[in-house]
Amino acid sequence: MKTNGPEIKLALLSKSQQLLKEQIIDIDRQLSELQQSSEAEEKSSAGDKYETHQEMLNQNRSMLQKQLSTTKVMLNQLNAVPVKALHSVEEGALIKVAMGWIWVSIPLGKVTLDGTDYQLVSKESPLLTALWGLKRGEKGEFRNNKVEVLEVI
Repeated sequence: MKTNGPEIKLALLSKSQQLLKEQIIDIDRQLSELQQSSEAEEKSSAGDKYETHQEMLNQNRSMLQKQLSTTKVMLNQLNAVPVKALHSVEEGALIKVAMGWIWVSIPLGKVTLDGTDYQLVSKESPLLTALWGLKRGEKGEFRNNKVEVLEVI
């Protein structure tokens, strides 16, 4: 693992941006395929089959558009996360607890970097709410358990 805190965060930022951009490209591709499928489908004599197919396409399109919007919002939020060195649990902090490394950023989940797993979690998560403002060596209570902040970068 890299030893420079901002360097680790920049690498996490870059990898996370890449993952989100790949998701956007994939969703755009799926939307394009749906559009092509819709245009290729010709109304047959069995009108109900055509209408059912079109409704399924519309539902899938709506779901994909919602995913696309959410992913773009997450990318914008990610780009706003500070990557400077910090000394307490706040947005942009990279913290270590007994369960592993957590980067207070966006709710993206696990990102592996140089063989180390990092959980990307939003500042609104219940665990981070319990640890908010704590410094290295301090403990917060989460689900009736004491959780110690082992490191803050």
